[in-house]
Amino acid sequence: MLFKKIITFFSLTIVSHQLFAQAGTIITGNVTDKSTSQAVEFATIQLLKIPDSSAAKSTVTDKKGKFILENIEPGNYLLRCSFIGFSNTDVPVIIGKQARLNLGKIEILSLTASMKEVTVTGKKAVLNTSIDRKVYNVTQDIMAQSGTASDVLKNIPSVEVDIDGNVSLRGSEAVLILINGRPSPLMGKTRAEVLQQFPANSIERIEVITNPSAKYRPDGTSGIINIVLKKNVKTGWNGNVIANVGNRSRYNGSVGLNYKPGKLNVFGNYSYRQDSRNRLNNTDREYLDSTGNTASYYTENNQSPARPYSHLITLGSDYQLNSHNSFGISGNYHYRKQVKNDVTKYVFYDKNYILSGNYDRLRYDPEIEKESDATAYWQHNFPKEDHELRFELNVSGSNEVEDNHYTNVNYYPVSFSSFDNTVIRQINHQQQLNIEYTNPLSENSKLEAGYSGSFTQLDMNFYGEYYDTTQHKFVKDIVKSNQFLYKEFIHAFYATYQHSYEKFGYEIGLRAEPVNINGNLVTKDSLISNNYFKIFPTVHLSYKIRNSELQLNYSKRVNRAEGDDLNPFPEYRDPRNLRAGNPRLLPEIIHSVEFGYKWQNKNFSFVPSLYYRYKQNGFTTVTIPLNDTVLLTTQQNLSNDQYAGLELIFSAKAGKFFSANLSSNFFYEKIDASSLGYSNRKSIVSMSLNYNSTFVFSPTTFLQLSCNYRSARLTPQGKTFGTFVLNAGMRQDLLKKKMSVILTISDLFKTLQYKTELNSAYLNQTAVGKRDAQIFYLGISYRFGKAVKKSNEVKLQFDNNL
Repeated sequence: MLFKKIITFFSLTIVSHQLFAQAGTIITGNVTDKSTSQAVEFATIQLLKIPDSSAAKSTVTDKKGKFILENIEPGNYLLRCSFIGFSNTDVPVIIGKQARLNLGKIEILSLTASMKEVTVTGKKAVLNTSIDRKVYNVTQDIMAQSGTASDVLKNIPSVEVDIDGNVSLRGSEAVLILINGRPSPLMGKTRAEVLQQFPANSIERIEVITNPSAKYRPDGTSGIINIVLKKNVKTGWNGNVIANVGNRSRYNGSVGLNYKPGKLNVFGNYSYRQDSRNRLNNTDREYLDSTGNTASYYTENNQSPARPYSHLITLGSDYQLNSHNSFGISGNYHYRKQVKNDVTKYVFYDKNYILSGNYDRLRYDPEIEKESDATAYWQHNFPKEDHELRFELNVSGSNEVEDNHYTNVNYYPVSFSSFDNTVIRQINHQQQLNIEYTNPLSENSKLEAGYSGSFTQLDMNFYGEYYDTTQHKFVKDIVKSNQFLYKEFIHAFYATYQHSYEKFGYEIGLRAEPVNINGNLVTKDSLISNNYFKIFPTVHLSYKIRNSELQLNYSKRVNRAEGDDLNPFPEYRDPRNLRAGNPRLLPEIIHSVEFGYKWQNKNFSFVPSLYYRYKQNGFTTVTIPLNDTVLLTTQQNLSNDQYAGLELIFSAKAGKFFSANLSSNFFYEKIDASSLGYSNRKSIVSMSLNYNSTFVFSPTTFLQLSCNYRSARLTPQGKTFGTFVLNAGMRQDLLKKKMSVILTISDLFKTLQYKTELNSAYLNQTAVGKRDAQIFYLGISYRFGKAVKKSNEVKLQFDNNL
């Protein structure tokens, strides 16, 4: 019903504007960076009347750098193309009686391109928004110099990061996170930990697409988050050095270099990060008997200090063979290590609150995770502009080891201490082959087609042992030892067709995926198999109205369970609170609809979007009792789950002094958990709010403030409470902007905490989590380089899309 109403409204809007449209000439063109030949998105296009220079029309370029100006009356004009950090480019335009005028490629020059030494004389906007796509330029975020990827993600509209580092988009944690447009083993089970340690100063930008076309993977309920690492393509020698020191013995730094004398570009980056964390968690639980009366009480207090550190290395090279062919190779290596020394205190009471048990469980766990990946590509550019064929192969692997040593210190009843160990090894290998073909069939239409093969092999090995007091040694614990092998092969074939006619444009796409999934419970000699074939259609409609645009998008998506989610063997980190996967978990199927509007002028932009998601077999976390004292947390499928939301993004700037972005996301959630034995339907209205602003006190002095708020959320068995956090950063540029001194403060008012409630027929529980999130950093960055002038240099073509 909602979908039909949106279609009707969209159609009426188009008809009403067409009735009042005036006949005139249509001007088209595309804007590129002269030094790199990359398309420039969000460049401002102004059509000025001659001789008074008054504005006749204006617009902004899309992600391909293209623009369109419609209903232009005959006369003499000057078309001005401008973008922050670039010099203006003016093109004389004479309009007669022609119906269409194509200005072709318009090149704009970076303000640094003609300088002998690299200096920063302009800056990009922190956030660029369109209806279904947001680009967050991390290099313009002061907090990013000293913070992590998690810190930066909090500033992006509709993206939320909780106290444990879990990322959600528009209220859903089922979001596909890519690195450089490709899946990575880092973004698997431990992605929350990785993102909290991943250095933000190694990231160029973060792209968010809420309703991708059929060209992109359909995985993820709410869309795609793509983390693009830095890759300098400036000519000559260029580099930067960053160093930061923080409270509680925190420090981090990075070095980036690139050399591009002409056709060859060589780049590299190294980052190191030493962190300090202290997490506190408290759980109060009331057990109920079959009549609903109190049976017993339980409290759990956990303190988990750790000092994780990580290394990130990026190396790569691109080479332009000729004007039609280029190839390149690049690689990343990530190493993360931390030692956890957890202390968890357990206290048990009977129904009269009389002490019945008390013990401490101590955990010593040195963890190591290593990940490496390599990518090679070859791209052929046909003589016709944007006519391309690209082959890309990516191979990656990770090895993670948790070496847990536990000691149980028993206070009541008094008894000897007991000991047990669990070693968890997880090896993940992934390969991805992409073949992409793009053909602009005409000025107003384009065909894209290709193949994407994704192959994953996962080996999870748990080895448990306990100390036998009679043998005086550790012996294997059969119950806690197991091995789970998982393989997932996906062959995807896709095609999309785009066409525009004056103000109206559409894109239709189809993606076909045969999927083969096999799991092997080696310990139980049991196999799990799930083979299926699914079609994923996408439809994108757009209509331009002067300085604004309407869009209506639909996509069918899927959220597949990962190997960890299917592994039925529980983790015994806490013997009274177990976690395990569910081998019978079905993939989620999502139907996503989004209707959006964008209005923009020189100083303001406003992007409201309505969205609706209908989900079948939705994943949800459920806690069930195994006996009187042990609980098992696992995932199960809901009957269905519905989201409807309104996203509002407002951007403004006041001259050169102030710029700000304010975004809010209101959504209504209704879940049907009847298949799990709970009440048929539950619903709640929730919201999130993101705000970030930049104050420019002088050309060399900047202040940034950012805050985010997340309201209460619904779960089938309870809810999570709201959170709020405020961050601040200041930057002072020195030495003709070659050097910067930066001060950052996160969680300024110490408000960050996480609280949940769980209510069921057998227990009531409240859990509160806190961490030492107030972090101070003082840092310095230095930029250096020298450009190489080559009058006949051939520009490299790079693909910055997902």
